Amino acid sequence: MSVRANLSQKLLTVWNGDPWYGSSSSTILKGVTAAEALAHPLPGAQSIWETLLHMTAWTEETTSRMNGAESKQPARGDWPQVKGSTQDEWIAAQTELLAARKALLESIEKSLEESMFLQVPKKGETGHGSGATRADTASGLADHDVYHLGQIALLKKSLKSGNK
Repeated sequence: MSVRANLSQKLLTVWNGDPWYGSSSSTILKGVTAAEALAHPLPGAQSIWETLLHMTAWTEETTSRMNGAESKQPARGDWPQVKGSTQDEWIAAQTELLAARKALLESIEKSLEESMFLQVPKKGETGHGSGATRADTASGLADHDVYHLGQIALLKKSLKSGNK
């Protein structure tokens, strides 16, 4: 299997598949309401909505790096502020995450296999890479998402136990 196919499969499994470690993103986010997504049931922890926006920001940034851009903070910021509260706005936020994921998969699909081994350039430095290849970056996003999906699962569990 090519590196590109392997990366796409890894991402799809995390997002909508049957991962070995537990539930996929689609399963974890299924049925979460806007009110639940906004809640802060654990002191000091981000909300589900904040975490989803963070995941969207880093998915977009990963696509940018896959397309040859230098490493930098996401255009939206690392932890974008929630700007909505309604169910429609929550659905729109989830739709933005899905669109970012689709764009990343398209970028991987359109890339040459050899480009997966190119280092992502560091911001402001010419000729030096970040140490991570494009493949490392996409694979790292899958790991990043798994980490945050675990947080979302804990937030959901806390909400079900009555913490708001």
